[in-house]
Amino acid sequence: MKDTPDLPPRLPLRFFRAFCDPQIRDFIEGDLIELHRERIASIGKRKANLRFSKDVLLLFRPGIIRPLGFSSNLNHSAMYRNYFKIGFRNILKYKTFSFINIFGLALAMSVSMLILMMLADQNRYDQFHEKKDRIYRVLSDYEGSKNHYATSPQPLAAALAEYPAVEATAKLIPSIGGDASYDEKTKQIGGYFTDPEFFSIFSFELESGNPASALSQPYSMVISQEVAELLFGNEDPIGKAIQFTDRKVPFPLGGDAPAAPATDWGNFTVTGVIDVSKYDSHLTFDVLASSSTLPSLITAAKLEDRREDWQFYFQSYTYALLQEGKSSDDLANALNDIVKRKETEMKSEHTSGFKMDPQALSDVALGLANNDTNFRLPMFAYYFLAGLALVILASACLNYTNLSIARALTRAKEIGIRKVTGALRKNLVVQFLTESVLTALLSLTIAFVLLLALIPSFKGLWVNQYLNFDLPFIPSLFLGFILLAIVVGIIAGIYPALFLSGYQPIKALKSLSDAGGSGKLRLRKVLGVSQFVVSLFFITTSILIYNQFKHYMAFDYGFQSENIVNIPLQGMDYQKLRGELERVSGVSTISACDIIPATGTNNNNELKVLGETSEFAAVGVLNIDRNFPENLGIELVAGENFSANEQSAATQILVNETMVKDLGYPSADALVGTQFETKWGDELLVVAGVVKDFRYKLLMNEDAISPMMLRYNPTQFQYVNVKIASPDLMKTISELESHWKELDPVHPFRYEFLDQEIEATHKGIFDVVSILGFISFLAIFIACLGLLGMTTYTAERKTKEVGIRKFLGADNFSITLLLSKGFLQMLVISVILGAPLSYFVNTMWLENFPNRVGFGIGTVALGSLVLLILGALTISSQTIRVSKAKVVDTLKMD
Repeated sequence: MKDTPDLPPRLPLRFFRAFCDPQIRDFIEGDLIELHRERIASIGKRKANLRFSKDVLLLFRPGIIRPLGFSSNLNHSAMYRNYFKIGFRNILKYKTFSFINIFGLALAMSVSMLILMMLADQNRYDQFHEKKDRIYRVLSDYEGSKNHYATSPQPLAAALAEYPAVEATAKLIPSIGGDASYDEKTKQIGGYFTDPEFFSIFSFELESGNPASALSQPYSMVISQEVAELLFGNEDPIGKAIQFTDRKVPFPLGGDAPAAPATDWGNFTVTGVIDVSKYDSHLTFDVLASSSTLPSLITAAKLEDRREDWQFYFQSYTYALLQEGKSSDDLANALNDIVKRKETEMKSEHTSGFKMDPQALSDVALGLANNDTNFRLPMFAYYFLAGLALVILASACLNYTNLSIARALTRAKEIGIRKVTGALRKNLVVQFLTESVLTALLSLTIAFVLLLALIPSFKGLWVNQYLNFDLPFIPSLFLGFILLAIVVGIIAGIYPALFLSGYQPIKALKSLSDAGGSGKLRLRKVLGVSQFVVSLFFITTSILIYNQFKHYMAFDYGFQSENIVNIPLQGMDYQKLRGELERVSGVSTISACDIIPATGTNNNNELKVLGETSEFAAVGVLNIDRNFPENLGIELVAGENFSANEQSAATQILVNETMVKDLGYPSADALVGTQFETKWGDELLVVAGVVKDFRYKLLMNEDAISPMMLRYNPTQFQYVNVKIASPDLMKTISELESHWKELDPVHPFRYEFLDQEIEATHKGIFDVVSILGFISFLAIFIACLGLLGMTTYTAERKTKEVGIRKFLGADNFSITLLLSKGFLQMLVISVILGAPLSYFVNTMWLENFPNRVGFGIGTVALGSLVLLILGALTISSQTIRVSKAKVVDTLKMD
């Protein structure tokens, strides 16, 4: 094939195409070809071909040769320094937009940083154990359960130790709750019975004592540093004896001890001291006692014997250390095999479909189970919080995107000049991303200051008394914060970078007159509308939940709660304490119960009428004394109160009106005298009377009142209910405390007003209101910041137009309406889209909520009104300013 007359020679052209950088090849090749054609016309083809070959050889130099796996630009640092300089200059040049972007991102990032701190706080738990990757906790489950149990059958640890995949096992039995005494000093303690292998599995170090033998002998005990300092002071506790009195104080989740008499468990020898404050562990305890102590306590009838009970899996925690190279699958196979072998021994109504699953130690802190060792947030709560943070972050990123696109025309000349001087699109993308990352890093500094203000507020939430978040600043967190800022910067800036770098300056100049838009909902308007739709949803949800909280506070529980003080018995004899407190002049009446109604705790039993073939039916159980109905104003509608005879009263029950209806009796009187048999015992119970319905369970757990019975059972009493008649409540409380100390100088006097206790049970809802309210504030504030930026930009761009219109006679109102019309349309569209969304989504979750407040158009309308008012105020702050400007000043604008 011969060369075409107008084209250069093939070999030099191929050589040029082979070595030239593809990014600039087309531009240079076009110039070479054009120059070659001009030379053909002036000096002829032969000389033109020679000159072409010479030009190709001259172009064979480092600046043009394609990169061979490494960059040919040796001045990258200078280029990036230039990017940062330009970024800072643009931030300073456009102060209003920079403030909106930086502050909006800072608000959103502060919430995300708080959630990162919460996750880091939980992730640090149990990280100190040297063998943490091989430690597993065994969970129990059964058919129909909603969640796993952290506990497992007591004999499991010994059975599991026989499998080759398991190196060691240890059971923890939380049965220690009472008083430890030494040399007239007493401290309430709680802890576990455990096996000697505990210290070979876990990496708790003893301050004194030998971990290999500390729990090997019966009646040996490892105590915490705090217990050692309180009981022994500066003495060496090793080898000394502690007298322990069991008061059945619930452990590990805490609670109040029943009025059962205290039991002396004898003396325990201190064999070790551990400083538990050094360790972040899901296991918290005051003492560890040797499991070899259990047989003697069981023989003395001081503890129930569960050592071979495979049906009862509610009170023992089992941990397994796997052999090197073994996995959770090996442990799961072993557990499945045990369930198969022990199937006949496990059969009961509580173990239908029973199974056991391994849980890695690293998952314990973030995986809340029933009967767990402490209160903490389940993983879905973190997903929920992370979702809220992402919504707020997305809103702030939309602001950046929206304002950057709005400023596109402002930067058209800059982009055009850079492209003319040789800047490639990738260079422009990097420059704009550098600006957005720089904005995000500046936001990070402000976000950190906001975070310092958020932490105390979060710790002050009512629910944190159970969750106990410390929120320490772990060094790795700072790296996480920086990465968060960089990621946010890239996400916020990627679309504007691609949009601006592909901008055609000529087209921009042609469309300047149309920059205000032709009424179409452009991208920036879509982004703005989406922000306000989300804001409306949060505002409506916050109002709804707050109304639900007020509904609970004003609810009629069916009993009187004013001026009633609940005092935990802490193991004290009720009759003795009652006799002492009756001497206080300001006391009206005194009663006792085991559970405070409507505060979240409830017990159940199953009954059926004696002689009937029907199934047992579940009923709530409240153990009370004879004065309880009168003290709380619960009306007796049929029959009579408990008998004055103790033996007769022990077999009597009072039932509520709902139970009468559920059993199909024509009247309350018809049920009086009916005998019931219980599913969990051989005793027969007779109905002595019927009381009016009152709330026994939490309002958020129950809509209609369930059937219940009230029993006279003094051994189960946990609280004394004191009604105060004196107008000076605190003086009476002080007198009650004095009389308490006369009977029990060891345990502190504790009390709580019943109405405040009921209110506190719903503080968790108020915390949700606080969190959602804060999120709503952030969402609407960030959205209004974006709207402010857009309004400011529009007002500045139309300043000269405003001057001309005013010169021609337009009044301030018409100009304000002209500038505001597009943004008001956005707000109206947001309400049209957001109101139905807010209504339907909130209706979905509210339908599953017992005792729900009314929710209708009014709540959505209120949320919409709040949104419109805030949006209108934001818009008017700029449009009114421009409309009132002097004509001369507006025409002077460049």
